[in-house]
Amino acid sequence: AKQQDGAAAMEMQPLKSAEGGEGDDKDKKKSNMHKKEKSVLQGKLTKLAVQIGKAGLVMSAITVIILVLYFAIDTFVVNKKQWLPECTPVYVQYFVKFFIIGVTVLVVAVPEGLPLAVTISLAYSVKVRNMKNNYGRKM
Repeated sequence: AKQQDGAAAMEMQPLKSAEGGEGDDKDKKKSNMHKKEKSVLQGKLTKLAVQIGKAGLVMSAITVIILVLYFAIDTFVVNKKQWLPECTPVYVQYFVKFFIIGVTVLVVAVPEGLPLAVTISLAYSVKVRNMKNNYGRKM
């Protein structure tokens, strides 16, 4: 019975390549070597995008907290209303609206178009500079 279990276990193992399974590692190393390294500008843009994303997340959280606190203080302290069970759906709707506003702030803050804008502005400035340098030359 032990021999049959061993044979079944051998059948379940994946087959290795002719190089003994090392071919996959070599392919991975080659693909890693072919990846383009980021330029200095791309690195700075990525860092800026991450910073703006974090700032947007913080601002959206602050926005939601301020809206909830304002609603709670205005409703329950200033107007001295009580939390009644029949008013719970209305209050939940307010909190959902506040959450949606926070998500909107976060989405607006994430700079999806930042790399495109920088690329277009760089291309334009290079074109303008080249036009100024070649303006007086005759062909």
